[in-house]
Amino acid sequence: MATTILRCDTVPEWDRVPVLPVAHYSWGGDYRPETTAQMVWIPERGFLVRMTTKEVNPLPVYMSGTDPVHEDSCMECFINVAPDTPGTGYLNFETNANGALHCKYGTGRGAGRKPLSEFGAVLPAVTIEKTADSWSCQYWIDNELIQAVYGIPAMKTGDKIRANFYKCGDKTEFPHYGSWMPIDTPQPDFHRPEFFGELIVG
Repeated sequence: MATTILRCDTVPEWDRVPVLPVAHYSWGGDYRPETTAQMVWIPERGFLVRMTTKEVNPLPVYMSGTDPVHEDSCMECFINVAPDTPGTGYLNFETNANGALHCKYGTGRGAGRKPLSEFGAVLPAVTIEKTADSWSCQYWIDNELIQAVYGIPAMKTGDKIRANFYKCGDKTEFPHYGSWMPIDTPQPDFHRPEFFGELIVG
């Protein structure tokens, strides 16, 4: 069943935006931090993503988007904005509590994934907020980035996209692997677009 992405005219009050629970922990132990994803669509700008997790002491080692930030306490958004076009890939946005953002585009996990610089695009700026028992990340997937990578005009109401949202920490004290949509593989593997969920724009 598809989920509708809320259309807004300005940056919203997040407590009024529906949440997608990252609650499927198919692998790992008992450490399963409560994590949510939110996304809104502002037509003149693009998609605004916000993810929040309840972690008291997130592990933030890496400082650069070229680093393997998934080894830290990390929240991730994988998204394909043109899933009905044959051969299109997906963007992976992986963010740690330092605001380091790792992002590439491709059709799968392998060596074919390309950094955004190869499309003339730049990494989005990440805003990090921390409280005593949680942290959140926020960034834009703007229209210019979508145009540069996918070569399509701005999204419109009714368009379908496919995505999944994740919480992980490969080298944290308690390795964990959570997802919004369940992934049916024997080992942790987020690069599985066949398990993405459907979202409807606006």
